Amino acid sequence: MRDRLRALIAAAAPAAALALLWGRMEEPVSLGALLAVAAVAIVPAGVRRAGLRAVVAVTVILAGLSLVFRAAPQELLPRTEGTWLGAIVGQAKDGLRGFERVALPFDPGERPEMHALVLVAVLGFGIAVALAVAAHRPLLASAAVVVGGGWATASVDGGPDLALGALLLAATLWPLVVLRVRSPREGVTSAAAVLLVLTVGAGAAAAGAVPREPYLDWKSWSLVDSVGERLGVRYVWDGQYDGIRFPSRRTTVLRITADRSARYWRASTLDLFTADRWIENLYPVVLSEPSRRLPGDPLLPAAAGDPEAWVRQDVEVVRLDDDRLVSAGQPMRVESTTLSRVFVLSGGVMRVPDGIGRGERYTIWGYVPRPLPRELVRSQPTYAAGLARYLVIDRAALPPFGEPRREAVVERLFVDDRYIAVRAYRPLWEEARRVAGGARSPYEATLAIERWLRTKGGFRYEEQPPRGQAPPLVDFVVRHRAGYCQHFAGTMALMLRMLGVPSRVAVGFTSGKWKDGVWDVADRDAHAWVEAWFDGYGWVTFDPTPGRGTLTAGYTFASDSADAIRALGRGALLDVVDLGATTGTVAGASPAAAAEDGPAPARGRAAALVALGVLLALLAVVLAKLVRRRLRYVSGDPRRIALAVRRELEDVLLDQRVPVRRGASLPELRVAAERGLGVPLGALVEAVGRARFGPPERAGSAAADARRELRRVRALVRERTRPATRARGALSVRSLVVR
Repeated sequence: MRDRLRALIAAAAPAAALALLWGRMEEPVSLGALLAVAAVAIVPAGVRRAGLRAVVAVTVILAGLSLVFRAAPQELLPRTEGTWLGAIVGQAKDGLRGFERVALPFDPGERPEMHALVLVAVLGFGIAVALAVAAHRPLLASAAVVVGGGWATASVDGGPDLALGALLLAATLWPLVVLRVRSPREGVTSAAAVLLVLTVGAGAAAAGAVPREPYLDWKSWSLVDSVGERLGVRYVWDGQYDGIRFPSRRTTVLRITADRSARYWRASTLDLFTADRWIENLYPVVLSEPSRRLPGDPLLPAAAGDPEAWVRQDVEVVRLDDDRLVSAGQPMRVESTTLSRVFVLSGGVMRVPDGIGRGERYTIWGYVPRPLPRELVRSQPTYAAGLARYLVIDRAALPPFGEPRREAVVERLFVDDRYIAVRAYRPLWEEARRVAGGARSPYEATLAIERWLRTKGGFRYEEQPPRGQAPPLVDFVVRHRAGYCQHFAGTMALMLRMLGVPSRVAVGFTSGKWKDGVWDVADRDAHAWVEAWFDGYGWVTFDPTPGRGTLTAGYTFASDSADAIRALGRGALLDVVDLGATTGTVAGASPAAAAEDGPAPARGRAAALVALGVLLALLAVVLAKLVRRRLRYVSGDPRRIALAVRRELEDVLLDQRVPVRRGASLPELRVAAERGLGVPLGALVEAVGRARFGPPERAGSAAADARRELRRVRALVRERTRPATRARGALSVRSLVVR
């Protein structure tokens, strides 16, 4: 009896707090109904036996739903045609639609279906807390409080943040304290500790001792769209460099049926660089019907006119709030039975004047060039007059690649009083000339800049980069070398124009996740990349941003083929010199200091002993890693081998200082590797999944595939990291000590 009373006390306070937090959605608050539901929800906490507790929990759920939605329980019995469930589902749908359209707080008298959902939330989270407490799982109970309370608090703007935070924190700590108290003295001590935590937190907040940006923005948790916004995801495609924040919850914006080749889905192009940023500068070409072949683009090659070279894409708009049609490559034909007329703009951008609604479907055939590296390296800098606009930086026209004395012409632009705005970008010109000034073709120059930004220049992906006084892209290259796709793509396009290669920034989405013939494209896949123009091929995609996406193409360092990347690095596919000579370092960084002329004679022996000890310690670290790795694969069980592959992948990430926790899931490891190292893990994750969860007769071959893919990943990490970084990873003890 005493244990059951303790469990009820442990569940009562969090349930009441959840009722108060969810009640903030209503005005006036139905406090009596909320607390009554909370009281009913914690009843299972008072039941000792697990089986009986489950029966009580189901009974409470059925009774609670019946009361909340005013559905008679007897209608659940046979011969009632499921009217009980139908009534509940119908009212729940109405309530969800209400949350999408009605501002919070709402009047429960006018919106009973929304009020019912609030009561269901209190009931559901309250039962979760009660069951966790009854099973003596205080951490699970606290987790239920955090999720339920965080969701409720984030759904309503305004309010006393400090008080709400204190209430949520107290409700979270309460089960941990009550379930572990064994005496009145412990109870007093624990209550005092909780009070101290709340007091210190309140004092720190009142004194301003909190960061301006929260490390974990708990108030941004929301499963309901913000009031006043359309039910979709909207983007501002023009360049901005102040920082981005992707939502914590992945939202699908498009579903595209196409083949498995990874491509980027382009929404628009940023052709003009002015006032320190890239912006759209498109002109209309034609107003077209949505079911016809589009007018030809004079900048496209003759091969683009062959329908056999087109890629079909069946697009479904899920939650993208934009009037642009997306397409891989240059759109050549569009078909739709529901879209109105389509504005075709320069650069192959298409906009629908009447907008594109959720659920809209259309089909686009696009021309996507996939040249071989040897073909691009032979492409000559023969540029039509229409490409001149892609060689302009803030009104300053730059000479094309290969023009005699072009470097002298560019140098004069930086001292010309007519182009004062361009002067700040001289550091980018100097870096471009250093990295790719010796290139013998536009493709060599493009590849050198892409590789420098993606892997060799000391740049890192950062969604909240530092801010400085210089123009953002200059700061990005000269000072901190931290930024996101807009920084990488904008810098590469600027440097290519300075080198005389027509280029522009493309914006849209990376390929997304492919499954069963459909690419699932999410809000987090929004991206910016570079398109460079080559004679005979038109606009060709390159991506200088590390870890954001890959392409099924062998001509770019953004390729999803490790073999192609290694070959490009060696120059094996180019018939040109090794591009490794065109790497750079962070501006202002100095080489490691040289060793002293020699130790004093009195210290010579001691120094030698120290050096020997350090060497033995380093060898011991390497040997320990090797032995542990071998022992993991002793078992012949494919599932154990798959587990060993996952653990070895964790070791690689830990030793390379990629933030990852022990025991992380394969999707978490994939995200960490792709963001931290720019290494694709799709094939590895798939092979490990087949080995662990696939049919037993195929598990052996899947385990072998997993080990082979892991070797490929390790080779790719070695290829994409500097020698010093590789050495640091080999000697790191993080994988040995982190548990």
